[in-house]
Amino acid sequence: MTNYFLDHSVDLPLRRLTAPNTGFRPGQLGALHSVVSHFSVYDEPAIVSLPTGYGKTAVIMALPFVLGARQLLVVEPSDVLRRQTAAHFTTLSTLRKLRIINDAFPNPAVLGQKGRPTTAAEWKRLESKDVVVSTPASTSPVNEPRSTNNLFDLIVFDEAHHAPANTWAAYIDHYRDARFVFVTATPFRRDKKTIPGRLAYSYPVSRASREKAFGRVSFRPAIVENDQDEDGVDRAIARAAIQQLRDDRQASYDHRLFARASSIKSARKLVDIYTEEGAKVAAIDSQTAKRRQDQIEADLLAGDLDGIVCVDMFGEGYDFPKLKIAALHSPHRSLVPTLQFIGRFARTTDVATGDATLIAPTSRLRDATSKLFEDGVDIATLIDDAAQQKIAEGAIDRKILEVLKTKIQAESDYDAVSPLSLKLYAHTRIFECATPPNFNQFSAIIGRKLKLAKQWISDDGLISLLLTVDHEPPNWATSDVLVNVRHDAFLLAFNATTQLCFIGSTRRTDRLYIDLMQTVCKNQHRPISFETTRRAVAGLGDLRFYNVGLKNTALNAQAESYRVLTGPRAERAVTEGDSRAFVQGHFFGSGLDEGDRETIGASSSSRVWSNKRLTVSEYLDWITKINGRLNSTVGISASQLDLVQHSRSLKAIPPAIIGGSWHKTAYRHALRVRYRRAGQSEWRFTQITDLELGAFATAGQELSFNIENDDDSLPFIFSLGGGPLFRSAEPSWESEVMTHQDDWDDLAIWLSVHPPVFYASDKSSFQGINLFPPPLIVASTLADENVETADWNGCAITVEFETKNANGRPTVHEFLANRLRDQPNTEALIYDHRSGEAADFIAITLEADNRVVVSLYHCKGAGGLPSGGRVNDVYEVTCQLLKSVVYCDAAILADHIEHRINPKRHKKPSTFIVGDLDRAKSLLLNTPANQLVFSVFGVQPGISKAAINDHLADLMAFSLDYVLRGGAATGKWLISE
Repeated sequence: MTNYFLDHSVDLPLRRLTAPNTGFRPGQLGALHSVVSHFSVYDEPAIVSLPTGYGKTAVIMALPFVLGARQLLVVEPSDVLRRQTAAHFTTLSTLRKLRIINDAFPNPAVLGQKGRPTTAAEWKRLESKDVVVSTPASTSPVNEPRSTNNLFDLIVFDEAHHAPANTWAAYIDHYRDARFVFVTATPFRRDKKTIPGRLAYSYPVSRASREKAFGRVSFRPAIVENDQDEDGVDRAIARAAIQQLRDDRQASYDHRLFARASSIKSARKLVDIYTEEGAKVAAIDSQTAKRRQDQIEADLLAGDLDGIVCVDMFGEGYDFPKLKIAALHSPHRSLVPTLQFIGRFARTTDVATGDATLIAPTSRLRDATSKLFEDGVDIATLIDDAAQQKIAEGAIDRKILEVLKTKIQAESDYDAVSPLSLKLYAHTRIFECATPPNFNQFSAIIGRKLKLAKQWISDDGLISLLLTVDHEPPNWATSDVLVNVRHDAFLLAFNATTQLCFIGSTRRTDRLYIDLMQTVCKNQHRPISFETTRRAVAGLGDLRFYNVGLKNTALNAQAESYRVLTGPRAERAVTEGDSRAFVQGHFFGSGLDEGDRETIGASSSSRVWSNKRLTVSEYLDWITKINGRLNSTVGISASQLDLVQHSRSLKAIPPAIIGGSWHKTAYRHALRVRYRRAGQSEWRFTQITDLELGAFATAGQELSFNIENDDDSLPFIFSLGGGPLFRSAEPSWESEVMTHQDDWDDLAIWLSVHPPVFYASDKSSFQGINLFPPPLIVASTLADENVETADWNGCAITVEFETKNANGRPTVHEFLANRLRDQPNTEALIYDHRSGEAADFIAITLEADNRVVVSLYHCKGAGGLPSGGRVNDVYEVTCQLLKSVVYCDAAILADHIEHRINPKRHKKPSTFIVGDLDRAKSLLLNTPANQLVFSVFGVQPGISKAAINDHLADLMAFSLDYVLRGGAATGKWLISE
């Protein structure tokens, strides 16, 4: 069987022109040789970028000869271009015009395919053709029936930047042995969907301009009286365009005009305006019938029409050199399309055509486009600058596609989704890793319910990008009839040098972050501290903070637990007085990096962020920069924010832990907990606040402790060694917490997300991996108002509550119960002593001035030597005082009391000594906030005021200061006289 192109390839000289129409232009020859070179090395598609109007048709026509193709398919974006290209190929008109071939050179068999073949026989008919020119609608393998997969061996996409991504994919997937060439003036797209393949050749517009491939483009402004009058603006443009057409024809130039409209409706309206102003024009749009299009084109060629009006479809790639007047009624939104639009009119042709003219009012030109009209600006240079910037961006995009390769794809629906389809907010959660994470460990489900739709991963395994889909019903739906479809993206990147793993996510929940890290780096990771995240501003100059968070050092406080300051210089609102009660919690601001101002934020939850959205490549650059700052030795610029301390990294667990309290979430939501021995079928249920933290023991990087009530004790471990911060120390126990309705989480994981507060004997505390240092101000004495004394004679002060050990005398609890019962105005007195207590005694009194005073009493029997030797007793009561601040809230305390007295929930419920639940709730919930007062008492009968030494005074004063910052109006120690 003969091969037309191969047989005649030797007769096609690749000759450079020496005079007009004597051969190929330099850029055309460069493109042809580059494509041949490309396919000698690569199998992937070749991308060729030639300036608009430079002569892509000649290149497309010569390609099958130089490549020795058997059968060529040219895919055009529109019917107009299909007809035009088929006509050129039928006679090889472009090659003949350039005198590259002579009159005796035979023509190929060409078919301009109109409509889609519907039978195998119709596809078979195409086999006899050397060239088939079609639109995607006619030959795309997306639809059945398809051609055989070897019908074409060379496929060229013209105006390739307009082809939809699924069109490329369908052809490439079906014709797997064919060579693909994408020819375009724009090797990039605004939607970031890259043209597949490798850029084989890009010819600068500036070089084409030096070859005189383009004529001059003059700008003629349309004079507008009122730029708010849309009709008046359009008429001014039309008048200027028509006058330019008359001037050109007066100069013997056979020109036509092209008016660009914003929509089909606007195009048809412009026809009336041009007609009224004396020009013959017609509109072409996607709704124009084929026969009407052909007639308009014929009338335009014959000179029966002065011009055409359309949006883009007719002008894109259309070869009609007489179109020399461009009227921009609707400019493009960016510089590059405008330049390409102008370039289409600037091509040089013959003596019958002159220079091109651009008509537009300056008011309708976008900011970028206005660069065209700056004095001394060379349009060709502008095109090159803009195009080179886009090509550079495209090179980065292609690099990302080369780096991140598809590993998993659940469904074909995601074929067109690439890393270029995604943008991430500049936000990252950062973890330290003891061993490198393995991003190959992800399975079909991410976390507990997200389905993995697609995963990309780098060859070195250091970067992975996940796309997930969630089909959960909306939380406001009462059944599963309604289903949401939500997609999320997760980018994980590990820096092997610093051992930091960065996670960018469109769904940011603490539990999900832990699930991700447990999947890829099981038990070998931990979040970084605020001391580290705050270094995100290291090296930045002129720091300005717009949002500052100050965290009350009385953790779980019911008073001002978190203060947020906002403003253009919010840090200037921080005072020295704030240093006593607060530490830094988060900040968001900006600073100068090599003269450029950038926004940056950091928080104590291992997060760093900036106020921008980034492509995947930009995101990787951003976290690389953040990684450098976190690990540099460069200091942080001083600011007024430094008046308040920041938490430190918990690198070693304090040796003496005196107590712990739940995360504030536990108290706010009164979460249910269930636990059982492994292998048992029955769960034991309780409320989390009925459980206490105790039996603390530090061993190296771990703190062991128990979660306990009066019946059971569940051992747990807090570890700095890696993995979730908390884990069960005893596999024989299973324990879970209800986070949502019928949604149970492992208790250890919940603790890692909502870490308790642990208190140390040196007055420091820590929560998660953030260590809060002791207060800077130390009290050496207790003020008189801090102490209340009682005569404890007759009381067995060494016995806290066990009556059998008191030898007939009242225990500390019995003594205090009598004292509180006998106080005037006592409306309610609740005995709450046991695991999970708010206090040993809760007293509610109604004062004469109608104030309601709620007093929480924490007792401890005397142990050790009198006064100074009883420091351990003070430690224990101090811890109780610190924990009780969470109950300085009327609603929380009312719920607590109602729960604790319920005999159906507790074997030994709390009891009312005075009053009842209705009275207690009424006082707590119905008293105006300005008349409700909370007081917290530490009861220590074994200590006398006169014998308190400096160490005890310091510790006792610290606890009172803590409860006052936490929300109590008063705090006191009830001791001996």
